[in-house]
Formats: sequence, structure tokens, C-alpha cells
Amino acid sequence: MSEESGRDYVLAMARELYGRAVYSHKTHEKERQIWSDKARLMYWVNLCLVSATTVFAVISVALQPRWVLILTALFASATTAFVVWQASFDPVGKENQHRTAAKELLRIREQLLLLIEQCHLGSEQLPVLQPRLESIGRELGALYKFAPDTSPAAYTQARAALQGGEFTFSDEDIDAFLPTTLRKKAPVA
Repeated sequence: MSEESGRDYVLAMARELYGRAVYSHKTHEKERQIWSDKARLMYWVNLCLVSATTVFAVISVALQPRWVLILTALFASATTAFVVWQASFDPVGKENQHRTAAKELLRIREQLLLLIEQCHLGSEQLPVLQPRLESIGRELGALYKFAPDTSPAAYTQARAALQGGEFTFSDEDIDAFLPTTLRKKAPVA
């Protein structure tokens, strides 16, 4: 295999892995947001149940009607059942797992981006590029193996976000964050 065809192979594979990492990263970000929303909703439901139980308990002590005692018992049971159900899902834990996976995918994306750049620039020889691609591929494979599963809803949201231009930047966007001397376009005076 010639140096040029080998470089093209490494570039093609790096681009393929990069595309997958982009989608996986965004999908885990969206899944993290889904679990964050669920955790927030569960928090408020739990707070409302506990508040209602407390209100009925205070009323039952003060007024002692039988129906308030029954409502207090029902709300206390509902609160306990909800807490047990909530603990079995652990939405905060799932949110953190997806956050960690997304951050690791972002790190690997950056490595792939640098590898693609090196392939285009020709700054590294094939004996350096090939093992680097294989190493990044193994890291990505291990991450996919141990990352939590994502939902179809998260994938759909990620696809829409990426197709809508999320996580892409125009030259003007990038220039706005750079010092004047590093900008692609000179500022208009």
C-alpha cells in the first residue's frame, strides 16, 4: 500500500468514526437532558405529595375528622410508593452516566478531529497515523461497550439538533472568540 493510499484509508476511517462520535455525543447529551427533566419532574411530584401529606396530617391533628385521617394515610402511602418507584429508576444517576459518556465522546471527537487534520496536512507519516487511528478506535469501542443505552427519543432529538446546525460554527462565530490577530477575517473598522 502506498503512503498516499494508506493516508486516504486512515482519513476515510477517521471521518467515519468522527461522524459516529458526533451523533453518539449529541445523543448522550439529549438523553442526559431527558433524564434531567424526569428527575426535575419527580422532585416536584415528590414535593407535592409530601406537602399534601403534611397538610392533611396537621388538619387531622387539629380537627380530627375521620376523612382527613384516611386522606393522610392515602397520601402517606402514595408518597412512600412514589419514593420507592423513584429510587428504582435513579434518574439523577442515569443523568450523570450520560453526562460522563457525552464528555468522553467529546474528548474522542477532538482526537479524531486532530487526526483528520494531520491526514489533510500530511504532517505525519502513515506509520504514525495508522496506530493512532487504531488506538482511538479501541477507545471509542470501549466507550460504546460501557456507555449507557440511549432512547429513540434522544436519537431523534440529536438528529434534529445536528441537522439544524447545533454544534457547528460559522467563521464569524469562531472569529468572535479569537484575538484579532488569530481571526480568519480581519475586523471591519
